[in-house]
This record gives sequence, structure tokens and C-alpha cells, in this order.
Amino acid sequence: MPARDLPAPALATLCHEPFFADGWLYERKLDGMRVLAERRGTSTTLWSRSGRDVTESFPEVAEAITTRAVGEVLLDGEVVAFDGPHTSFARLQPRIHARGAAARARRTPVFYYLFDVLRADGADVRDEPLTARQRLLRATVRTGDPLRLTPHRVHADATYLGEVCARGWEGLVAKRADAPYGRGRTTDWLKFKCEAGQELLVVGWTDPEGSRRGLGALLLGYHETAGSDEVVYAGKVGTGFSERVLRDLRARLEGLARSSSPCTRGRLPTAGAHWVRPELVAQLAFTEWTSGGQLRHPRFLGLRTDKDPAEVVREG
Repeated sequence: MPARDLPAPALATLCHEPFFADGWLYERKLDGMRVLAERRGTSTTLWSRSGRDVTESFPEVAEAITTRAVGEVLLDGEVVAFDGPHTSFARLQPRIHARGAAARARRTPVFYYLFDVLRADGADVRDEPLTARQRLLRATVRTGDPLRLTPHRVHADATYLGEVCARGWEGLVAKRADAPYGRGRTTDWLKFKCEAGQELLVVGWTDPEGSRRGLGALLLGYHETAGSDEVVYAGKVGTGFSERVLRDLRARLEGLARSSSPCTRGRLPTAGAHWVRPELVAQLAFTEWTSGGQLRHPRFLGLRTDKDPAEVVREG
């Protein structure tokens, strides 16, 4: 079946206020690559979330589906690689870009964590409730590395989320137990992310796009060491702002404008950036630092007036 005919994978909605209630299942959030596995006849094709054929990147996964799944099926899951006990997108990246023999030659093992089925024995089962689809999944696929079922909890609480975050996991995905498989982005699946905190310097802003007003994103940085003149660029944040905050920030930033970046290190944006004197301190929530030294999934929480900008350094 051509990629354009594939159903769009269901996408979870980010939820900033985690909750725990009856009628929901809670899964570990994995840091990998979303993959739909389509078994037809005697072969399996792996599709990325965007509809790209990635079978040659993960041939051992495709072969396992072919030999261990029953009938014509369309499965949903996440291909991951591990760095110690944690799933790591950075470790997975070399496999994503490898093909065929090169992928097999990589010494990074991958695993396919299955969590849903869209088609079983040739029939569309997306309108079945999640619990029924999970029973079908267990009956359809015989697991064993590299195929694994994604475990879930029926009963969870804030203490469990705290334990998840303390273990270095990305967070949880909450799924409504009686819901059908979503068509695209759905509130029947919700993401609860583990977030770290960091204070960073505001070093600039980008222009707004579309209907947005004020600014598009804040550009961020930190001092190499407390009190030093070395400022390291740390990326940008474009979420967490109200309309009023966007307007107020733009007015304050224009009063701090300068012609060049205050950053002495880091890969700066090449277009659309406006630079300021690093005198404002922003409080951010984020999931982790990337290998390139920037925040992953940052969210603006507010400005700190009780923090000396000269003392802002990278934490942890």
C-alpha cells in the first residue's frame, strides 16, 4: 500500500497539568522514532510518522514482524535505542540515517515497542476501544527482541510520575481506555512530560509569524562561568506565552536592543534574529539538554527579577 494511503498515526496532546483517574491507562513515554509497521503477504514495510519508508533503517524489526505477526496487520509503536537504562534519540540517530547493510553493521541495537494495532487480519479496527485493540495486539504479534509490548498501568498517581522522572524517563502517556484510535492529534492521548528547570539569559528575539503578535520566540544564553563575559547560545523558546506577555516582552526587549549578538559561542540563527543586552533572566521548564547544547522542549515560565544576570550559568 502506498504511504499516502496509510492512516495518519494518532498523536498525543501535551498536558501541562498531569492527572490520574479511572478509565485511563498510563504508559512510559519513549524517546525514539514513531513507526507504523505494515505486514502484507510475506513482507513488512516500516513507515515513519511522515509516511517515509524506513524499512532499510531497521531491517531486523521488519523481519521480526514478518515472522512473528499473524495475517495482514498495521501496527503502531516506537523504535528506540538505549543509553544505559534510558531510551535515547541521540543513540538512535545513526540508525535512522543508515540503510540496509550499513544499518546491520551498526553496533547500536534497536527495539520496537508496540502499543497499538490499526488493522488486524486485514480488518480496520481503529473504531474498537483501546483495551480491545490491546487484546488484539497481544493475539496478533509474538513478542521477543527486538519486538516488545509497551507496558502500562491502570492505576497511577503523582508519586508514580515522580518516580518516573527520578529514573530519567521522558514522562508518561495517558490514554483513555475506551477511546477509538485517534485520527491525528487527539485529547484521548495526553503527554505528561518530566521537566527540569533552568534560568537563562534573554539574548534576543525573533519576529512573530502568522496571527501571532509581539514576538515569535525568545533567544537564550548563559554565562560560561558566573561573572564571565563569555555568553553561550542555548537556543530559543516559543511556547508558554500569553498575548499580554508577548506584547510586554517585545516592549522591554526593544529598549535593550543592540546591533550584534552578545553570544560568544554557539550556533546562532542566521536570519530573523534581533539581539539585546543580556539583562533579563527567563525561567524555563524543559526536558533535557541536547548534544548540541540547547534546550529540548523548552517552555517559558516567566521572568526572574531576583536573579543577577551575571550569575546565570548552565545547571546540572
